[in-house]
Amino acid sequence: MDKNKTFDAQFLQQQFEQWHQLHQQLEKAQEQWQAAEKLWQELQEYYQSEQWLIDYENSPELTCREGEYSILAQDTLWNAMEERRQQAITWMKLGLKVVEQ
Repeated sequence: MDKNKTFDAQFLQQQFEQWHQLHQQLEKAQEQWQAAEKLWQELQEYYQSEQWLIDYENSPELTCREGEYSILAQDTLWNAMEERRQQAITWMKLGLKVVEQ
C-alpha cells in the first residue's frame, strides 16, 4: 500500500454508497436464485419422470412465451441444466475471489 497516496473522502463515500446499493441488489439476487432453484427442482422431477416421456410422445399443445422453447423439446431442459451449472460455477468463482482476498 502506498503510504503517500491521498484519498478523496467524498468520492469514496459515493463509492461506498454505490457498493452498498449493489450489495443489496446481490442479496435480492440470492433470494431469486433460491426461488429459481425451487422451480428447477420441480422441472427436474418432471423431466426425469415417465410423464415427460408420455407428454413428449403425445406432443400436447403448449403455449410458450415468445422467444421461449417448449419444455417438451428434447434439448430445452437439458440446455437449461447446463446454463444453470455454468452460472453456478461463475458465482462460485466470484465468491472465491472475495474469500481469497
